[in-house]
Amino acid sequence: MGTVEQFVKKKKNGLTPILVAVYFIAAALLTFGLYKLAGRIAFVPAPFLLIGAVLAARYTLMMSRVEFEYSVNSGVLNIDAIYDQTRRKPVINAAASAITSFGRLCDDEAKQAARGAQKTVYCSSSDENEQAYYFVCPNENRGAFMYVFEPDEKVLHALEVFNPLINRYLLKQKSGLK
Repeated sequence: MGTVEQFVKKKKNGLTPILVAVYFIAAALLTFGLYKLAGRIAFVPAPFLLIGAVLAARYTLMMSRVEFEYSVNSGVLNIDAIYDQTRRKPVINAAASAITSFGRLCDDEAKQAARGAQKTVYCSSSDENEQAYYFVCPNENRGAFMYVFEPDEKVLHALEVFNPLINRYLLKQKSGLK
């Protein structure tokens, strides 16, 4: 079996444009406040405040455009976050056999797994998607982490081949049993 890949785009947050506007309003208010306190000399740092607002806005916009790449190759699951289609950051690189818990986020077991995990990492289109899947695996001397993701059938099949826990869950789900 070759490499199986899937891309999931994170839904846009409605607060991003508001946050960008706040940066520019804050820069203008700081410039105006400095002008009231120090006079015309306040216009010297004004370009730096404007440049700072532009950089902060650019960073916020870049971080809001995220997509996740799931890839499975020879039983190793890689999840990478791609920011603004320019910067890639690995989220997890784990063997499918290391997964200790697996299921849908809406299952009762998911709440129990979340309580037992040190941290929950969302790698899905939305943090509120109840139909997403979760898995728990150890994370490099930091305890067990819970990951939420939205794999398609190809990625699920590539994972179930290497982990009997995932295989049992998917067979149970296909047969309609809970």
